[in-house]
Amino acid sequence: MTAIPSAQVRLWRRGLVLFVLLSFSLAPATFAHDSSKLVFFGDSLSDPGNYFIRFGTTSHPPFVPIPDDPYAIGGHHFSNGATWAEQLARGLHHPASGKPALRAPGVFTNYAVGRARARAAAPVFSAYDLSTQVGLFLSDFGGHASSDDLYVVWIGANDLDDALNALAIDPSGATSTGIIGAAITAVAGNIQALHAAGATAFLIPNVPNLAITPAVRALGPIAQFLATQLTDAYNGALDRTLSALEGRQIHFVRLDVNALLDDVLAAPQAFGLTNVSDSCLTFFVVRDAICETPNGYLFWDGVHPTTAAHHIIAKAALQLLAPPRRTHCIEDSAPSYAMGITAAAGDDAADDSDRGCR
Repeated sequence: MTAIPSAQVRLWRRGLVLFVLLSFSLAPATFAHDSSKLVFFGDSLSDPGNYFIRFGTTSHPPFVPIPDDPYAIGGHHFSNGATWAEQLARGLHHPASGKPALRAPGVFTNYAVGRARARAAAPVFSAYDLSTQVGLFLSDFGGHASSDDLYVVWIGANDLDDALNALAIDPSGATSTGIIGAAITAVAGNIQALHAAGATAFLIPNVPNLAITPAVRALGPIAQFLATQLTDAYNGALDRTLSALEGRQIHFVRLDVNALLDDVLAAPQAFGLTNVSDSCLTFFVVRDAICETPNGYLFWDGVHPTTAAHHIIAKAALQLLAPPRRTHCIEDSAPSYAMGITAAAGDDAADDSDRGCR
C-alpha cells in the first residue's frame, strides 16, 4: 500500500447538529476498493455474537446494570441489535467483515468478544484478551495480514472499568495506573504484531467517558469525576502511543468517540435521541423490563449503547472511510451530522441483500 502523509482533520458543525471531533492520517479513499475487508478486534462494543457462540449464555429478566452475557433480543449482542462494527461493514459493502469470526473462521473477520480486556491475565474474564484475538486472526489467515485490509482495534473500556474498581482497594491510584499502562502496552504490542504480519492501515476509536454511563452515574459525582480522569488518562496515553507508532508504513484513522458522545449529550435530538441519561432496561424486574422506545435511548443497559447509538458511531466512522458513492445502501433514521453521510441500524440476522449492500 502506498504510504500517505499524516493529516488530522477536525470537523465541527454547530446549530441543530454538532459535529464529532475526528482526526485521521489515512485519506478516506484509500480503503474504498472492493478487494479490501475490515478486521475487527475489541470487546462488547464491537461483538457481533462471538461471546454467545463461545459460551452459549444470554441475559434475561430480571436484567442487571452490567451484564456478563449478551441479550437474545437483537441477535445475541450486548445491545438490542447490531453494533457499529456490523453497520460499518455493511455500509462499506463488506458485510462478512462485521460478522462473528468464531462462527466461520477465515470467512468472517470480526474477532471482538464481549467482556474482553486489552491486557492479558486480567483477574476478571481473562479469556479472549486482545493478544488472543489477534492470535486467532493470524492463525486463521496463515500468519499473514493483508496490506489491502483495514484493521479496527477498539478496546480498553473493560480495562478502564477494572481501573475504576481498583480505586476501592488502592485509593492511591497506583494499581489503576498500572492497569491502564498494561492495556496501552497490549494495544501497542498487538498493532506492532499485525504490522509485522503485513498490516499497514488501522482504524482506532478512543474510549468513551465511563462517567456518562447510567451505571457510573448511579455511583455519584465522585465516581464520575474519577471515571473521567481515568478515561482521559487512557485516551491520552493511546493518542501518544499511536503518534509514536505512526510512520511511512503504518497509518491510523483516529475516531474520537469520546468527543462524539459529548456532542450527543449536548444535543440529543440532533442525533435522533430523546434520553441520554437513563438505560432503556429496567433492572431487577421481570415484567415491563424493556422501554417502549429503545431507538430514542443512548444506553440499552448500565454501560452499553443501544443499536441506535451504535448507528451514530457507525456514521462517524463511515464518513472517514467511504466515498459518497458508497453510502447509498445505508438507510438513515436520524439527521445526518457529518458530510452528508448516512448509516443504518439493524440486527445481525438482517439480510444484507435487502439493503442493496453486497
